[in-house]
Amino acid sequence: MKAVKEFVVPAAVLTVICIVVSAALAGTYELTEPVIEAAKKAEADAARAVVLPEGDSFSELDISGLENIVDAYSANNGAGYVITAVSKGYGGDMQVMVGIGSDGAITGTQLLSNSETQGIGSKVGEDSFTSTFVGVDSAGVDGVATISGATVSSTAFKTAVTSAFQAYGELAGVEVATPEAVDPKTVIFPDVAEFEEITVDGAKMAYKAADAGYILVMESQGFSGAKIPMEVYVGVAPDGTIAGVAVGENEETPGYGSKALEQSYLSAYIGQTSPDNIDNISGATETSVGIKKAVRAAMELVPGLLGDASASAEGSAETPAEGEESVETMAPAGEDVEIQAAGVESAILHSDGSMTITAAGAGYRAAVGNVYVTVTITADGVIDSLSVDASIETEGVGSLAEEASYTDSWVGLSEGEAPAAISGATVTSNAVSEAVAKAFAAFNASKGA
Repeated sequence: MKAVKEFVVPAAVLTVICIVVSAALAGTYELTEPVIEAAKKAEADAARAVVLPEGDSFSELDISGLENIVDAYSANNGAGYVITAVSKGYGGDMQVMVGIGSDGAITGTQLLSNSETQGIGSKVGEDSFTSTFVGVDSAGVDGVATISGATVSSTAFKTAVTSAFQAYGELAGVEVATPEAVDPKTVIFPDVAEFEEITVDGAKMAYKAADAGYILVMESQGFSGAKIPMEVYVGVAPDGTIAGVAVGENEETPGYGSKALEQSYLSAYIGQTSPDNIDNISGATETSVGIKKAVRAAMELVPGLLGDASASAEGSAETPAEGEESVETMAPAGEDVEIQAAGVESAILHSDGSMTITAAGAGYRAAVGNVYVTVTITADGVIDSLSVDASIETEGVGSLAEEASYTDSWVGLSEGEAPAAISGATVTSNAVSEAVAKAFAAFNASKGA
């Protein structure tokens, strides 16, 4: 009997208490669940009303089959839609909420979850940027200016807005206006109405642009991570000079390689007979080099195209067969020529025997891209100048490799020598050393060493 009092009764009491409490909790949950859900919905509706102020309440829509869309809601009063889209920013996935009114214009945008660099990429969440989209329709998104110093993040924001517009078109059952695709041929010869397709051995495609000249379409690998090569359109004037360069299909990285696709850069080719005097663009070295290779290949076809060997690109160095290394030691007097050298992105031989070489090294963010070093080596094998493109590296850490306090420390050093690594940025420093080593290897090969 004593055992019953000591063990059974307390256990029975506890069991009854648990049952009563559980029942009470269940009852409370049943009573409060609608209240909680209503509060959550009101909070979510309030957030959506920030980007679509005319919306009173919202209903969730089915987004099955829509790419890059997180969720979508329509305003119950017909004011428009609120769509959240995702795109790849500098630090990872970026979610952007976009309000689109019934007239198809943006009523507001808001940056949601993101991993952009604080103080740099995070600027895309500031009103000074998000407000620039208000009143813009789908055809005007490209015209919104990106943020200087945060090109990748602001381009990703614009990409998310474009995805939201595409979803809006599907959900609202309306035709969404999109910018017309620009024909690269008309970029080069804007006054030519018709282009006659012709066959030119060595070119992917070729066109006769009436009396204005010709266009040769070449393929070249740009960014090493791109799955497809770039289509590079090279315009040739009747006198054998370059009439213009434009890029067609490509997968160059927005904000990085895409910088080399802009006409503000490509216009430097106009009037040239080779790419020798065209600089690579900072942050887009691989793309720049790919374009230069395509232009060089196109200009090699010009003599046969024009039927006049004298139209050949003047000043262009004879390039070795694929896989061979250049053994030129001096450029023609007063001229700089680009030569081929294994293991580097580009190599320019100067008339005094010095060379300017761009090479890549694997830094902290090697999975995303490389660190690029452009170094000038004197004929005696001493570094005369050095610059670093570490825009892919962490801002304020690896990016310190771009500063003069570090790059100037390389001046005067010879092969095998290197300054002290940057504190906290050893991996990036090693990437610079790797690129410099490749540059010296190319330099020695050009001397026959």
